[in-house]
Amino acid sequence: MVKVAPVPCSKEEIDKILESAGDNDFYYTLFTVAKTTGRRLGEYYGVKVEDIDFEKRIMMTNVLKRRAYIKKEAILTEEVAKLLRQYIIRNRLRVGDYVFRKVSYRQIQHAISQYAKKAGTPHKVSFHNFRHYFVTELVRKGWSYDQISKLTGHSSPSTLVFYDSSVASDIREKALEALKDL
Repeated sequence: MVKVAPVPCSKEEIDKILESAGDNDFYYTLFTVAKTTGRRLGEYYGVKVEDIDFEKRIMMTNVLKRRAYIKKEAILTEEVAKLLRQYIIRNRLRVGDYVFRKVSYRQIQHAISQYAKKAGTPHKVSFHNFRHYFVTELVRKGWSYDQISKLTGHSSPSTLVFYDSSVASDIREKALEALKDL
């Protein structure tokens, strides 16, 4: 089966989705963490309070590799670590509690499409768009595929070639502008 990249969301679209989710503490926190760490939905689902080190700003996620879960680090920005800490306090979560298991996968996927619609996003949006956005932004900032694959838990840097299409569209626009006067 041929994989097709999701239509990428721009920074403005992602920000509007987050803004539209601002009325729901759970979704706003989950979507903000996803925007800044680029992990898959299933990786967040297994995160417990004890998996977050606020001093080092690291969150351990569970990544499925060869039918076994392994722990992988996700780096948290200072703002996201603060947001997570406040979310945990507001919801009175204890050390052994899951942080993002409040609702099912299906409910999360439904919520992201509803918030995207509310935000006026003109294309279909799924949770994976946050991962796609994260990787695309790192490519645009000049990160190597090897660096990005280590940061996001991709098994191979070659799988990131999949994200080239959205970066290529940026180059295409610049090229068309530059070629106008030839």
